[in-house]
Amino acid sequence: MARPCHVAGCSGEILPVLAGDGVCLNHFVAMVIEKADQVRGACLESQPVEQKTIDWLLGDARHVAQALSTSQPGFGNEQVLELLLCLANLQDYIRHHSVKVKTIH
Repeated sequence: MARPCHVAGCSGEILPVLAGDGVCLNHFVAMVIEKADQVRGACLESQPVEQKTIDWLLGDARHVAQALSTSQPGFGNEQVLELLLCLANLQDYIRHHSVKVKTIH
């Protein structure tokens, strides 16, 4: 039985690959885009970015995007493409700009 998304008012289904985040594909994509925008914004303002945010975006979220693209053929293609494009653009941005990383102890 599929679990519903944890976002209030959403009845979207949590895909197995998104079980760790507890959200449906639409909310996962929105969360990635929001965090990526926050990272780019912080970089533009020369503000530090939390290491765990960078790790999640370029590690966990990227792996989820890759898994979605292979395990869910035909499902949510537009969202998966948007997700992959967002993460690729962020990785390219980070590669070409200096990013101050804030480590939390």
